[in-house]
Amino acid sequence: MSSHHKRYRPYIRRQHPSDRADDFSTAMRLALYLNQGWKGWVLVQHGVRGKVLAIAGTQEELVRSVIGPDERFRDWSRRVQAFGALS
Repeated sequence: MSSHHKRYRPYIRRQHPSDRADDFSTAMRLALYLNQGWKGWVLVQHGVRGKVLAIAGTQEELVRSVIGPDERFRDWSRRVQAFGALS
């Protein structure tokens, strides 16, 4: 279990074979990367095991696909963490 101050905060890491996704398009991309033998970068949350929110070939692609051009990843991830703590 992750520490309390990072709970629900999104972070980026390399894809693991055991990763799963709840939405169809992300699950298909995970399967494609796995079948082709590619190691993609995934966006996951602390405290949520193996559930992928997004996947891309590079870290920069992943960040650009998730947040706007005027926002830093750190600021965005803290906003998401605060929203998760409310629920």
